Amino acid sequence: MEHETRGNRWRHVWRLAWRRATGRLFGRSTARPLDRSTCDRSPRGRSTARPLDRSPRGRSASLGMTLIEIMVVIAIIGLIAGAVTFLVIPRFKKAKEGTAKILVEKVYNAAAEYYTVAPPGGGCPSLDDLVKEDLLKRDQTKDQWGNELEISCAGDVVDEVRSAGADGNMGNEDDIFYSEKKEE
Repeated sequence: MEHETRGNRWRHVWRLAWRRATGRLFGRSTARPLDRSTCDRSPRGRSTARPLDRSPRGRSASLGMTLIEIMVVIAIIGLIAGAVTFLVIPRFKKAKEGTAKILVEKVYNAAAEYYTVAPPGGGCPSLDDLVKEDLLKRDQTKDQWGNELEISCAGDVVDEVRSAGADGNMGNEDDIFYSEKKEE
């Protein structure tokens, strides 16, 4: 009988030590494993099991980041953002120019088709004429920089369609134009 009581008492001591280690004794939610290598039973029958500390300085060492770590992360993010900006902006400008070339060619084809729809001797079509005949949409009369396109004709034949380009001035080297004779 005494043997059973002694076993129950040790079972109770280990259960209490386990609850202390897992945080269930006082309502804490953090569980820390027991260091069973240092567990022994004291002469009075108490367990000396202690929770393990995972860091040399205790629990406070893993609670946050230092200011230097945060500064290094921000510097890395800044370098990546700068590199992306440096590589993307020139491609964005080239994409605008490519889209403007496609638009100028489309307006040229619509102006050439206008002569098949319009009455003979109507002269050079304007952008409004192309919109009225449903050959173009209203938003296709301006280039990517918001400048109106120009149509020039030689008699009853469309000579060229021109966009002012990024600077908005006609007659510069950045003008975008399309012609059957000469294409840029």
